[in-house]
Amino acid sequence: MTLISGGYIIDGSGSPSFIGDLLFENEIILEIKKNGARTEKNHAIENSEEREIINAEGKIICPGFIDAHRHCDTAVFREGFGDLELKQGITTCVAGNCGMAPAPNTPETREQYENFLMPCLGPFPREKFSSHSEYVRLLQSAKLPLNIGFFAGMGALRVTAKGFDSSPYTKDEMKKARALLAEASFNGAFGLSIGLMYIPEFYSDADEIACLAKEIRGRGIIAAHMRHETNLLVSAVEEVIIIAKKAGIPLHISHFKAAGRGTWGRTLVRAIELIEKERAGGTDITVDFYPYDCGSSTLTQMIPPSYMSRGFEKAIAGLDKPDNIKWIRALLENGEDETARGWDNLSKTIGWDRTVISSAALTENQKYIGKTISEATAESGAEDEIAFTAKLLFSENGKIGIINRSMSQDDIDAIARLSYSSLISDSLYGDMKTPHPRLTGAFPRFLRDFAVKRKVLTTEECIRKMTSAPAARLGIKDKGLLSPGMRADILVFDPDKFRDESDYANPMKNASGLSLCFIGGKKALEEGQVLLHNAGRFEKRQ
Repeated sequence: MTLISGGYIIDGSGSPSFIGDLLFENEIILEIKKNGARTEKNHAIENSEEREIINAEGKIICPGFIDAHRHCDTAVFREGFGDLELKQGITTCVAGNCGMAPAPNTPETREQYENFLMPCLGPFPREKFSSHSEYVRLLQSAKLPLNIGFFAGMGALRVTAKGFDSSPYTKDEMKKARALLAEASFNGAFGLSIGLMYIPEFYSDADEIACLAKEIRGRGIIAAHMRHETNLLVSAVEEVIIIAKKAGIPLHISHFKAAGRGTWGRTLVRAIELIEKERAGGTDITVDFYPYDCGSSTLTQMIPPSYMSRGFEKAIAGLDKPDNIKWIRALLENGEDETARGWDNLSKTIGWDRTVISSAALTENQKYIGKTISEATAESGAEDEIAFTAKLLFSENGKIGIINRSMSQDDIDAIARLSYSSLISDSLYGDMKTPHPRLTGAFPRFLRDFAVKRKVLTTEECIRKMTSAPAARLGIKDKGLLSPGMRADILVFDPDKFRDESDYANPMKNASGLSLCFIGGKKALEEGQVLLHNAGRFEKRQ
């Protein structure tokens, strides 16, 4: 038995903290006692003799943090995975977001799709897998430093069923995609993630997506990276609501935001009004967000889908041809039918001067890391940003990561205050020299900035958004709360010392100040030092 004594217990429900004791044995929390409260006869806290006692006086005791949106699908198999996650208090995370997932795949699509996903997920593991069941078996056989679950990614389903083709599903292709989704659900997926801003998912309309999603009605949620997050945000929200209602599945909007300076203070208000009107009418909608004013993605996201519709490899291979660059320039500058179809032209809504290069593999391109596309274009001597982007993507086989300076802090605060919002990191695991600092610091940053520093929310509410809120949305019934019978995923820390250390200039500095982290009752971290790399387990929909 282990007794954590005298700390400020924040149970994850949002209720006020209290000074008390918590007792757990093996994986399960046995008892919580508020100091000064009378206990029943023979209570374990007062009568257990063989127990480790941890003095938590002056520290917070709370549930382990749940990150429902990390792109760690393949990173989980790499050496060193878990250190930066555990140091910021993450005990459970979910992969397969934004429609991006390494499974399923085929021998014909694996290499092409791996190249497409590389800036977000990094390389696939050496072990071969093609189905969700094989991927899950690989997870179950791995030494997991924290609990890992997954969504079925619509992009992976579509590529496996029909490649990068822009045409609608045929009857047989839809049947295959639904069978793949059913297999993911059978293997414990939390639902279906969709990434409508990315190819090839961009080519599917609401009816097609709803038809696919119906396969898991009653067995999970739709987690939606919407088609548009800038000036067409409201119509994008309308679209995912239509999809969820047609499919009869609860909707969760991923990394909810209003990006692009022209949207700040206005567009988000209208989007929230729409969501709350739907919620009042009985539609099951929640959202999540990350605590930064910059986003992160892949540079291919800025290339028009009508150009990319020829297939990823062929499209990238054609970026050195002047006629293709001229075609892309016309699409970006004139719009043609791209915006009408719902594509987010980030070169206009955010701008080349607010898009920073965060990864490049080739030595000759690494000098551009940390610079905006506009700055790098000027340095390279290219004709314009479009010509530079084409050359860069061609030379790197499409594998370039970016950071977008796109959001307003007031808008982020408004999302944080929503009762139905929860926190995520949206961390990418591509081979980036300067990744987004959310990779190493999102969770302690949220506490430090939103509760301690600016007092946007109470500490109790911040912790609820990192624990019981995501657990409830995912349907994880034994995590997210400190309560007898719950699994012993527990953090202990001094709120004045637990903090993020990373920023955009130094994004790989790990969080500091976490005193203790237990996963399933096992001490995985103590005083910032990781002790165990196998305390986690495969987490599936319950």
